[in-house]
Amino acid sequence: MYYILYNPKSNAGKTAKKIIKFNKKLIKSGKETKLINLLDEHDYLQLSSLVNEEDIIVIVGGDGTIHNVVNNEVFRSLNNKIYMYRCGRGNDFARDLKGKFFEITDLVKKLPHAYINGQEEYFVNGLGIGIDALTCQKQYENYRLEKKESYFKIAFRAFFHFKPFKLTAIIDGKEYHYDNVWFFVVQNGKYFGGGMKISPKSNRLDNELEFVVIHNVGFKKLLCIFPLIFIGKHIIAKNAVKFVTGHEFSFKMNYDLLQIDGEVKSAIKNLEVKR
Repeated sequence: MYYILYNPKSNAGKTAKKIIKFNKKLIKSGKETKLINLLDEHDYLQLSSLVNEEDIIVIVGGDGTIHNVVNNEVFRSLNNKIYMYRCGRGNDFARDLKGKFFEITDLVKKLPHAYINGQEEYFVNGLGIGIDALTCQKQYENYRLEKKESYFKIAFRAFFHFKPFKLTAIIDGKEYHYDNVWFFVVQNGKYFGGGMKISPKSNRLDNELEFVVIHNVGFKKLLCIFPLIFIGKHIIAKNAVKFVTGHEFSFKMNYDLLQIDGEVKSAIKNLEVKR
């Protein structure tokens, strides 16, 4: 049996339409299927009592759907094979992989996690504080207004109003101080923002995370560096962009807006990340 987990409101409702086609393909190929609506609590809660060891779980959607699924206790209690059917708006998770329909069991069973104001939360791509989080917040506001704008365009506009902040990062016991920080991220995968290659060397299958910070740079130079992130060439700006790999991270900063897999959280006072 294939249990297909989906959010009918994902991607402005377009995911629901694609689900019908995908389900028909599986049935036509001789597979038994059952749709599980992630917004229906009863539907979701019965999942753990329904599945057998040989059943396959399929997550349909993009980054937001995957993030919500892996943080659900019902899902984390399962030991089945996990597949993904790529569908949604973000898909930074899927960009590291190939194809439309693929297995992700190993990738989602050993995820890094953050403690955000003391609350534990797993992530698949990365998290960040600064103008990246502000851009994600504006993206969400546009989404609710059904207004389409690229991440780059929103971020570019946000640059004009953003005030850089101070940051202290403790990575595997070593302390780093940064002034004039525009944003920082801790990445499990290469991409953020819908295809921007912020962490070119990140490998989901290794045991490390990568901290990336852009700091100590003026507005005009920042505008030159930012487009380079799309292709991972921002690494050439060595004075402004720093990379540190590690396993345990904690942060102190005077800015409190965070994004985790594109989901925005505010009033951040304490942040720790572990692999």
